[in-house]
Amino acid sequence: MRVAVGGIMQETNTFCALPTTLQDFAPYILRGDAVVSAFEGTRTPVGGFLDAARTEGFTTLPIFFARAVSSGLTEAHVFEELTGELVGALEAVKPVDGVLLALHGAMAAEGIPDADGEIVRRVRDLVGSELPIAVEVDLHANISTRLVESVNVLVGYDTYPHVDTYERGVEAGTLLARTLRGEIRPVLEMASAPLLLVPQMQQTARPPMATLLREAHRLETEPGMLSVTVAGGFCYADVPHAGFSVVAMADGNRARADAAARRVAEMAWTVRDAFAVRNVSVADAVAEALAAPKGPVIMVDVGDNIGGGGPGDGTVLLQALMGAGATGAVVTIADADAVAAAAAAGVGRPVQTTVGGKTDVRHGFPVPVAGRVRSIGDGRYVNKGFYMTGALVETGLCAVIEVDGIEVLLTERRTPPFDLEQLRTMGIEPTQRRIIVTKAAVAWRAAYESIATTIIEVDTPGVTSADLSRFTFHRVRRPIYPLDPSAQYPPAESWPA
Repeated sequence: MRVAVGGIMQETNTFCALPTTLQDFAPYILRGDAVVSAFEGTRTPVGGFLDAARTEGFTTLPIFFARAVSSGLTEAHVFEELTGELVGALEAVKPVDGVLLALHGAMAAEGIPDADGEIVRRVRDLVGSELPIAVEVDLHANISTRLVESVNVLVGYDTYPHVDTYERGVEAGTLLARTLRGEIRPVLEMASAPLLLVPQMQQTARPPMATLLREAHRLETEPGMLSVTVAGGFCYADVPHAGFSVVAMADGNRARADAAARRVAEMAWTVRDAFAVRNVSVADAVAEALAAPKGPVIMVDVGDNIGGGGPGDGTVLLQALMGAGATGAVVTIADADAVAAAAAAGVGRPVQTTVGGKTDVRHGFPVPVAGRVRSIGDGRYVNKGFYMTGALVETGLCAVIEVDGIEVLLTERRTPPFDLEQLRTMGIEPTQRRIIVTKAAVAWRAAYESIATTIIEVDTPGVTSADLSRFTFHRVRRPIYPLDPSAQYPPAESWPA
């Protein structure tokens, strides 16, 4: 069995002012054998594909892989270039017996709101209607009808923080192999509930998501069931198919798959009020952090969640901590200009510059700082924690500036706080700091929760705010909860796919 392996992964926040460019993908574009070299032995989706191949006895043909940090709409020409290269590489290795793709599921490009569905459509057009295609998607995927109808196997992450991406990769590869051997005949059905859920309330270790996942796993044990994927959706993508969905996969029994998907969707609708969230104001959060008897206190900058499309240069918490005279704090800011200024000054030298607040007016304003450069680094590290273990991260040039007792880690590229190595490689030991600001929603927990003495989720402004009333939606299907409290389930037949 010859199986092509590749993927394109990006999560699109349509409210983000930063378009996703080819430069954003560039550090993580892999071709041919480089796909295997980068992911073999890693706990990643493609790492799972590769290990499934060994166990199930199929040959992998690595074609093309690209990913970028969550940001704004992918530029149209970039989408065409990447998708064209993926499809072209697939054409070059034909004939194949199957295709395994790692996608995000919430990617949108200029003029293409359902980018993931379009990628798979083009792959399907190339390989024909009979050849099996399996995809792995993120728990935050906005799954479209087109995507479901274009694939034979769909498996989504079961965890947030996403610590099971490898296991789900193995699962997708195994189900594809069983399909190729004729052991199973997967049929997929999807149920979509009219829910826009903020990422912060999709943590799978606690209700309500934990309750939904338990039911999904119970359903998976029933005779004839193959998999049940619960996709919380990505609420910051103003696209018609955004929102909560469940994809159930059964062995040849469409009615069973449909019943399972509807069961979990109905449960989600029943507990919709439990997804409400109320974060702490900036002033109260700073006071609470300073009053904590010991650290590390983790202050979660929810409104500038880099993993959800935040620019990473929000300055609201930095300014508040400086104003309160906080010491022993660490704040990470994505600001290439400030990094360059620090590098020009040199290690051990004083530097004066402005930090952050340069993307838009949503996340605060540039903060003038006068400090000393403590370290400069290339920003390359390998994840050692639970998230994407073994994967290489390219942060770009980095610098640490000490400013009145606060360490400001400046990065050339936006990088989510998913691993403690981000700080440690720059000489900052997180367990010895009093306050650490993480620009995230939930995924930071994979790295920082085990060392935290106090956790404060802060109501900061920005493109990933947990208050959806701060956003103006134009394209998302309506009515939908919580934007429309009167929304009903099941949805109207006129809902778009």
